[in-house]
Amino acid sequence: MSALNNNKTRRRFLKIVGIASIGVISGTALVKLTKEDTLKRVTWNGIALGSPAEITIYHPNQKEAENILSNSYKKLVQLESLFSLYKDNSQLSMLNKNGYLKNPDPDMIALLNLSKKYAEITNGAFDVTVQPLWNLYNEAFTKTNKPPSESEIEKTLSLIDWKSISINKNLINYEINGMSSTLNGIAQGYITDKISENLINSGINNTLVQLGEYRGIGDHPDGRPWRLLLSNPEHTDSIGEIEFTNAAVATSAGLGTPFDLSGKYHHIFDPKNGYNANKLLQVSVLAKTAAEADALATAFLVLDQKAAKKIAKKLNVGFEILDNSRNRKIITSI
Repeated sequence: MSALNNNKTRRRFLKIVGIASIGVISGTALVKLTKEDTLKRVTWNGIALGSPAEITIYHPNQKEAENILSNSYKKLVQLESLFSLYKDNSQLSMLNKNGYLKNPDPDMIALLNLSKKYAEITNGAFDVTVQPLWNLYNEAFTKTNKPPSESEIEKTLSLIDWKSISINKNLINYEINGMSSTLNGIAQGYITDKISENLINSGINNTLVQLGEYRGIGDHPDGRPWRLLLSNPEHTDSIGEIEFTNAAVATSAGLGTPFDLSGKYHHIFDPKNGYNANKLLQVSVLAKTAAEADALATAFLVLDQKAAKKIAKKLNVGFEILDNSRNRKIITSI
């Protein structure tokens, strides 16, 4: 289970490209292209989720396009302010600090409930409460350049329990003192979905949203599926590509953020035993939403292949692996 402290350590350049539909409602006005109309390219550049980001849309009306960009960016910033571990005033940081959160934002409630859903589906392989393990390993490697002891891990496991997050409309609280959570195994996917929905509601389709995870709306403007090159976690050449339409892709790998040079110790933990998940080098998941793909990519690194395949078939998601022999294998497809 991912437990990053800072997205800057693993996130790439973030990018959104979208094209306005012809004859769709955008806001309160109907956008219709005439022979005199041309699609204008409007771009925003800045920092989002701790990484350089770009949102580009093609639209016949520049002012409307600028409004769409502004609204998308505001939504992105608002969601980041809820879920970030490295912003001291985020709702997640306040929950971790105090053990409770009064009057949580609806998106905070929604994402934690979604996290519990995938924890249940994966029998705890996906568990947002693994942050104490990250803290333990990070402190151990910072001080001694060695992993924590077995007894330290065993003690920390008492704080790992997704079922001990109580979620109500007016209060979220931990039922065990000392618990803390990370949402970095699902938040990027959730934000990707929310920004995608915002663009769709604004009349933008044929869109590829890349905010740590990928979601393709419609197909490519050229009339073909979106094509995504899969990177190698060892930062060598790509290992191939995935084609998809109206779907999302997420990839998870322990080597994304290692604690040591060997890569044996990293940011993805098995919540049941507190040790790193090293059965596979990398997992990529193709699903209907980016949040689902994000959560399952992490869980499938932890689970044995038989259990992961059973879940994938039940949910109708595709996934493939890069095993420790550097072989790429498609396990299920959609």
